[in-house]
Amino acid sequence: MKPDIRDIEQEDWKAFSDLLIRLSRETPYTLLTESENRALSNTQEERTRQLISDPNQLVVVASHHGSLVGFVAVSRGLFTRNRHAGSLMIGVLPDYQGKGIAAALMQRALSWAESGQITRIELGVMENNDRAIRFYERFGFEKEGIKRNSLMMDGVPVNEISMSRISQQNG
Repeated sequence: MKPDIRDIEQEDWKAFSDLLIRLSRETPYTLLTESENRALSNTQEERTRQLISDPNQLVVVASHHGSLVGFVAVSRGLFTRNRHAGSLMIGVLPDYQGKGIAAALMQRALSWAESGQITRIELGVMENNDRAIRFYERFGFEKEGIKRNSLMMDGVPVNEISMSRISQQNG
């Protein structure tokens, strides 16, 4: 499977909103629930416009046969003391996992970060998401700590693992 990996475009706003809704419905590991993503869908067109115009943001999408099947987003710190750091989110629909799509998205995000002198990429992952943890470790992310009872899944507290990747370049 060879997905199209590209920067998000304004015309993608509806498909991107639908992707976020599907991800929250089809996997338990998203921060926002399906109803929260649905509630935000009416602002997605403007939020996409803002993402595209902001040089401190990157959103890359993966499409297969014209449908969005995954994304990665990186947000760079806005201040002098955190401009070297970025926060990463990634999601791929379950039917498309294990096919190299997440790896292609991650590579694109890391290239963007390094070209912008972002030397630290950080993320949070639910402690029970072993597959994602192994994936992040393959890309050089290391566990930094545990945020105890940070999230709730079906009324049950879940720990969140903080992970980061520190590049060796000078920033």
